[in-house]
Amino acid sequence: MRGIAAVAARAQRARRDAQQLVAGLAELNIDSVPSKGNFLLAKVGDAARINQELLQQGVIVRPVANYGLPAFLRISVGLAGQNARFLAALKACL
Repeated sequence: MRGIAAVAARAQRARRDAQQLVAGLAELNIDSVPSKGNFLLAKVGDAARINQELLQQGVIVRPVANYGLPAFLRISVGLAGQNARFLAALKACL
């Protein structure tokens, strides 16, 4: 039973961390696509430029222009501190 409880706790934390990321993007006026996975698609505009600037700050995201979405980045949901670091780096790029 402890194993099930641990998995449930991790799933709850992952949902909370995803909500933190969505809320942070919304504060930056960035739309995101609802997701049930551990990543989000965020419409950032000039995704190629923002991706390069994030890389210079040591933040890795995935551009998805090859899927026909040149204005979007795929962002992995991290832990609260990782999400906060990403959002601060993204804000500096806008």
